[in-house]
Amino acid sequence: CPGGQYQSSKGATSCDTCPSGYYCPSGATTFTGCTTAGKYCPSGSSSATKCATGQYNDGTYQSSCKSCPGGQYQPSTGSTSCETCPAGYYCPSGATTFT
Repeated sequence: CPGGQYQSSKGATSCDTCPSGYYCPSGATTFTGCTTAGKYCPSGSSSATKCATGQYNDGTYQSSCKSCPGGQYQPSTGSTSCETCPAGYYCPSGATTFT
């Protein structure tokens, strides 16, 4: 099966889509948990993906990342939390830097 799909039965004629919160590399016979905080695995993933800047993920088996709330920012990818906006600046929701 191609990446993002798996098949656990011998002699099958089709592959199953990897579920949300899991990933399936090429040739997978089962799905693997997306167990690294700071990453996410939507349905059909072939590998875990780092959260983008302005986002974070503090849990495991996640299908998406969360945007940093207003008053916080995140300049790095693959983060598990957001940083507090310093005094004298503002940070809208999903900020990658302070302004």
